[in-house]
Amino acid sequence: MKATAAAHANIALVKYWGKRDEALLLPEAGSLSVALDKLLTTTTVELGDFAADSFTLDGRSEDPRRARALLDAAGIRKRARIASRNDFPTAAGLASSSSGFAALAVAACAAAGLRKSADELSALARIGSGSASRSVPGGWAVWEEAFARQVFAPSHWDLRFCIAVSSGGPKQVGSRDGMRATRETSPYHAAFIAQCRRDLPEALDLLAARDLPGLGALAERNALRMHADALAADPPLLYWQPATVACLLALLELRASGVAAWATIDAGPHLVAISAASDARAVEQRLRSVPGVTDVLVCAPAGGARVLT
Repeated sequence: MKATAAAHANIALVKYWGKRDEALLLPEAGSLSVALDKLLTTTTVELGDFAADSFTLDGRSEDPRRARALLDAAGIRKRARIASRNDFPTAAGLASSSSGFAALAVAACAAAGLRKSADELSALARIGSGSASRSVPGGWAVWEEAFARQVFAPSHWDLRFCIAVSSGGPKQVGSRDGMRATRETSPYHAAFIAQCRRDLPEALDLLAARDLPGLGALAERNALRMHADALAADPPLLYWQPATVACLLALLELRASGVAAWATIDAGPHLVAISAASDARAVEQRLRSVPGVTDVLVCAPAGGARVLT
């Protein structure tokens, strides 16, 4: 009763920032994401007659309660030993919870011998983290209700996503708490959610047409509006670092020089630049030159969660 699974974190181009149901983790508005190949989580689950659940992440012991909630939802009563590792910074705004809980759902069900559809696995992953529902199908995915669905395969569009890593360590306010605070206190939140509902169908049309200037500009606007919503919370939520702003300015310079690249930023300081594969090298070099950027990960679209052993 042991299995290992892998999943990729995803970056949202139309953001998920607010729940309409806190208990069921259902979003206020639909979101669009793409899974990224360099953001990989590998998770091993062993089930047995252990004294208690245990969970280690990158070699450190963690509270297993959120993992247990996912196992209970799957009908898995056996105690679990869970070991997970990320190939990228954890809890720092790079959606490590999305790949983590997607890998956990797939590995746990495989270890228990449960045959689950992709939709069922996506709904299970959602119990741990809403965005994890999108990492189960991978590729270009939309999440609106209980589970996410892949709308285009990774091969649909050969884009690159240059992630400017600007600080290490966990963020001070996690996404779950940040969403709740924004929803409850930001006067801009209703307007942001209404905008996301308009952005999603437009983004899907632009994605289908492979319209990079259109989709890039929409994703950048949507991300900036999400952060404006969070900044308007009480107390304000500021996820950016000086390097985040410097990266935004660097992309403006690149576009002025003829290099087509646009930004998206999740709940953290790391900017993700969206560009054609042919422009990725120029984007990477410019972002590496920004003070405070410690690394640049150049990613391509990736597939869904899968069992390894």
